[in-house]
Amino acid sequence: MARVAILVATALMLLAPGTALAGWSVQESDQVDALVSRFLEPREGKAVPAALSISLGVDGELVLAKGFGQARQGTLATERTVYHIGSLTKQFTAAAMFKLIERGVPAPRSGKPLALETSASDIFEGVDNWAGRGEPPITVRSLLTMTSNLPNFTRNPPPEADPWGSVETPRLLAALKRQSPHGWPNTFEYSNTGYFLLAYMIEAALSASEGRRVSPRDFIRAELLRPAGLQRTGFIGDYAPGSELAEAHYRRRPAFAQPHWLDGCGDMASNVVDLFAWHKGLMSGDVISAASREAMFSDAARVDPLTYYGMGWFVGHEDDWNSYHHSGSVPGFTSYSAILKHRRSGRWISVTLLTNSDGVEGLDQLGDDILSIVRDLP
Repeated sequence: MARVAILVATALMLLAPGTALAGWSVQESDQVDALVSRFLEPREGKAVPAALSISLGVDGELVLAKGFGQARQGTLATERTVYHIGSLTKQFTAAAMFKLIERGVPAPRSGKPLALETSASDIFEGVDNWAGRGEPPITVRSLLTMTSNLPNFTRNPPPEADPWGSVETPRLLAALKRQSPHGWPNTFEYSNTGYFLLAYMIEAALSASEGRRVSPRDFIRAELLRPAGLQRTGFIGDYAPGSELAEAHYRRRPAFAQPHWLDGCGDMASNVVDLFAWHKGLMSGDVISAASREAMFSDAARVDPLTYYGMGWFVGHEDDWNSYHHSGSVPGFTSYSAILKHRRSGRWISVTLLTNSDGVEGLDQLGDDILSIVRDLP
């Protein structure tokens, strides 16, 4: 396992010095290889994935993309290997909601154009339990920023739903409507509930507007994946054609692995090349407007003294850099993705790391260490 885990597949691209970044060279590429190889060295008590794929970009140019280890028995991982991406899904759900807001799609119950301040009761029926006396209503904004205070259903599943079995979407949605907010109003609490609900808000609004059922998956494919050129990005159980899926490795009994538990919050699959293209599409304004992107990247909800949650992204600020990042963990897979943007120059760099094991620790630190190699170059 140790010997195989550090085998490196052919790099997709390594730009010559001067093409995208004057200081980038084979030496920097070797530094990345060394960091990843060290990360994949087995140690007692440490979960080491069988495969890891990475992409690294600078100002919209793909500098490095490659795979390490085995995607499945006898098959090396590459930059094209597809993994489940977990909570990186939330970026796509947030962007899809912003698409609807930009277009002025009406809320099904009120008929008014969707906005961040649209109340959940303007979209869903039967959410009276969500309106606490004297407390602000749950809105699109509070779901996006994880400040709705609705319980996280993956932490406390509804009693009538088996987390190790399949779940029908209407049944889970009905169970969530019966729950009430808890804790201090409008405070951050990481929760998959809000993004599951956002996916079905998207469906409810589109279906009412078009007079036919439009699934959130169909909308994301048509309005986000295709315009951004994402060719191997799809959904768990509904993969993009030609996907070469990594084999999942489980450290625990896989809960919430059956459809459709993680819709909107963790149900997507992709590869590192596509996720770099996603970063590029966001930063260029090709998939959503610059104003929508800045809202996603805003300091919307304080997580701790140094970290905020925007909408689908965690946000941090250090020295002259803004950091937009998220990790993901679903049964059999762990992921991390980050964008750093220089506040004065506008220069931006990004990294994506995808692995085929759950419970992998330190992937975010590995990503930050890799970004440091680029960030510190002249």
